[in-house]
Amino acid sequence: MTFEEMVNLLDFEKETAEAVLKQYHQNKKKISEIADNAYYHEEWNFPLNRCHPLTRLTTVVYLLTSKYEDYKNFNVDDKIIFETFKDVSLRSHLYWKKTGKIGLAKEDVIWFRHLMNGMIFKIGVLQFQKFEMTYLDEKLLGEPFMTFDDGIKQQLPSGTPVINCHIQRGADLSSDLVHQSFSDAEDFFKRHYPQVSFQAFLCYSWLLYPPMCHCLKEDSNIRQFASFFTIIGTCNDLEEPDKNLFENGIKNCHKPLTSLQKLRISHPDLFGFACGIHFIKK
Repeated sequence: MTFEEMVNLLDFEKETAEAVLKQYHQNKKKISEIADNAYYHEEWNFPLNRCHPLTRLTTVVYLLTSKYEDYKNFNVDDKIIFETFKDVSLRSHLYWKKTGKIGLAKEDVIWFRHLMNGMIFKIGVLQFQKFEMTYLDEKLLGEPFMTFDDGIKQQLPSGTPVINCHIQRGADLSSDLVHQSFSDAEDFFKRHYPQVSFQAFLCYSWLLYPPMCHCLKEDSNIRQFASFFTIIGTCNDLEEPDKNLFENGIKNCHKPLTSLQKLRISHPDLFGFACGIHFIKK
């Protein structure tokens, strides 16, 4: 696939597409050289993050032209491939909204390591990833974060194959779409990894935090999404809710405020981070 075809299929805004194409055509050799070592592993301090934001974006698009073949060789159909790849245009749009600049943030480059290893797929309205059960507790992190009951650790030991679920910014969490995504994802992973016995879906998210969910209406999409999981760990950490609710910080948030933003400001104790699992029936 050519670079121009990839840019077109990613559905960038006109200004972004033009900037990326210009950067590529003026610096083809440089972009190719950067791409060769872009994701050389340095404890997530990838060489690509030392580049200008626009160069980061152009290089990621360039890398996707070869990653497309990897996904095709794994027998993934084009619809899923390009829905997966469009995370790049989504994140570049969010970066532009936040900074007024065309490019990618360093944290976006770090996140796109999942695209580069071909282990993440957008199926329906959610992203799913081949994963191993991981408990973010003191034993793993070296400092207190979440605590997990020994019973669940025995039932689902660390390292057990699971399907990790991620929610993109602005995802439609309507109940029927979410359940279709989980159903299709279960079928997809069984077909593409027949040798792996996935035991559960796993999700770490601020959207699962019980005190917040209990304050939402029963028909709330977020509350219904959370109800799909059994919550096995929580912590009153505000980093994730604040990052998602207030792109430019609480002091710089635009009015009118959403109901969730108002709730976060008035009752910060209701927000946090949680881990949920949903066992896959055999």
